Amino acid sequence: MFALRRVFTLALVSVACASQLNVRQATNTNAAINSAVDTLDETLHHVGPTILTLMANQTASDTTIGQQMTALETAFNKTTATLTGIAVSAGSTTVKPTNDDISITYSDVMALTATSLSGIIAQGKVPGFPAMVATLDPIMAKTTLQLNVTSPASLVLVHRMMLDASQFFVAEKFTQTLAALGF
Repeated sequence: MFALRRVFTLALVSVACASQLNVRQATNTNAAINSAVDTLDETLHHVGPTILTLMANQTASDTTIGQQMTALETAFNKTTATLTGIAVSAGSTTVKPTNDDISITYSDVMALTATSLSGIIAQGKVPGFPAMVATLDPIMAKTTLQLNVTSPASLVLVHRMMLDASQFFVAEKFTQTLAALGF
């Protein structure tokens, strides 16, 4: 009986130490994650204003908006692939880029996407837009979920920062992206 207690205690201590060792051995890959998210953000700072200009100039069409949607698809797919190749980050709340820095930049990506695409359906000049959304939505959702895998819990802040802008995703029917963001 005494030997059984020792074995049980040894097993319990081993499991506790091993799980903490795994956490200690994880590395902070925030710099690589931040680079991928920054690249996506830069793309959105070009594509978003282009879409808004097309709508303002009354030149939005299946062709012109379709080209921009393809650029978004490519950028989000590239980001997903990049994030998939990065080890899960132990993260940091003090070393730059911090976990919050990454989440804030990704929130900017989501807000730029949501606001840039808002109004396309209401304008009525892009009849193929719902099909474009049906293609882009799962791609954006996949990127969002992969970010949360590579940078654990990063979507908590993104969700909070998207509370207002999420209405545009609702209006444009980005259901999978909304689900990935926790809405």
